[in-house]
Amino acid sequence: MRAALRRLGIDVDERIVIAVSGGTDSTALLDALVRWRQVERSPGTITLAHLNHQLRFQESDEDELFVRELAARLNLPVFVERINVGEIARTERANLEAVARRLRYAFLQRIAEISATRIVLTAHTRDDQVETILMRLLRGAGPQGLSGIKQERQLGEDMKLIRPMLEITRREVIDHCDHYGLAYRIDSSNQSKRFTRNRIRYELLPLLKTINPLGEEAILRTAQLIALDDDFLRRCSSALLAKALNEECLEIKPLLSAHPALRRRVLRIWLRDLLPGLQRIDLLHIISLENLLEDSRSGRSIELPGGRRVVRQFDQIVLLAPNKKFSDPPRNCSLTGNASHNFGAFRFTFERNLLLEKANLIKQQESNAFTVLLKECDELDGLSLRTRRAGDSYIPQGRLHRRKLKSLMINHKIPVSERDNYPVVVTEEDEIVWSPGLPPARRFEFELGDKPSIKCALIIAEKRKKHRKSGQVDRR
Repeated sequence: MRAALRRLGIDVDERIVIAVSGGTDSTALLDALVRWRQVERSPGTITLAHLNHQLRFQESDEDELFVRELAARLNLPVFVERINVGEIARTERANLEAVARRLRYAFLQRIAEISATRIVLTAHTRDDQVETILMRLLRGAGPQGLSGIKQERQLGEDMKLIRPMLEITRREVIDHCDHYGLAYRIDSSNQSKRFTRNRIRYELLPLLKTINPLGEEAILRTAQLIALDDDFLRRCSSALLAKALNEECLEIKPLLSAHPALRRRVLRIWLRDLLPGLQRIDLLHIISLENLLEDSRSGRSIELPGGRRVVRQFDQIVLLAPNKKFSDPPRNCSLTGNASHNFGAFRFTFERNLLLEKANLIKQQESNAFTVLLKECDELDGLSLRTRRAGDSYIPQGRLHRRKLKSLMINHKIPVSERDNYPVVVTEEDEIVWSPGLPPARRFEFELGDKPSIKCALIIAEKRKKHRKSGQVDRR
């Protein structure tokens, strides 16, 4: 065990946080760490962290007391926290083990931050590794899951969690405790056959040994091979994601031309970055997302757990927030001349009584904005901004018949996630004049054949900076 710790390359002044449950594994790791520091004066500081899950009532409290007394006997600082994991799992309707793991890592990160520590140690063993791989195999995991528990994982910025005992068996851990006469706690739930891990430990693994006495070594060897392939695919998928990502949306074209193995990984990474922990996202959801990529109809969507939706908007897909179609609709407002107005995702500027030459000069300066030239007339006195309404229609420039506003938005590729909050410029009589990116109403168009001395009006609609959360915009 000391050799495993030495491989960590910990400095003499290094601060270490160690997760201690009171069981054999964490007690043995703590003992080895203390003995190592006595010999090599490394690490500089050892801090214990114990999370009381409150799942075994009095037994959990006795575990907590054991860890506190252990820390006092070793004269080491200890942080203890109590969380009713069972109650949280019931409230979230989530898997108990998954919730416990999430809360445990969050707790360890908090303690590491408090202790100004960049290294956290946990006492997972080789037996844990084998059991975890088999659990994931039975659950139908992909290469990332079947590659097993990682030796290291990022816990926070400039902070990592290390598992130094992954090559040490549970038998060796017990031998260490027996050799040094270490007391430890026994978790009664580890004997219960209602937990999948325990059935694998006490039923499946003994059966596998009757088929292949070296079955555990074969499982670990396979996991190492899968881990190599997984690392290669991860690098390729990261490159593909960088190519397909457009702010928080995904461009569909690069994904359709990619191999399904990479495409599915990109979809998972994209969701993982936007959703905490990919809770309750499984293979069926990823397959549904793939089908959405292949369905060319804009506006199609799929439901995700937690009330979220992924919507196709022309050549992109976008994740929408739960229980909200899009962002809150902006309020209607007047559009007065020679002033700026904020409306949802846009900032409007309305210039009146301009000569054509000056209007074109302003348009060139606003090359990244939506602009429209209008015929100067009395109807422009009472312009206002609103969102679309059912049945909205008008006769566009260059047309003879009315067109529905919805059809024009589709034809001009206005994203479905923006349409309900998209600005529409109307007269005092609620007659549509223009909407950014669409042709103006024929009745208000400024004809290029007009004399240069004829005055015109100019509306500029500039897109404002978005918030990070999908469907929301900066309203400053």
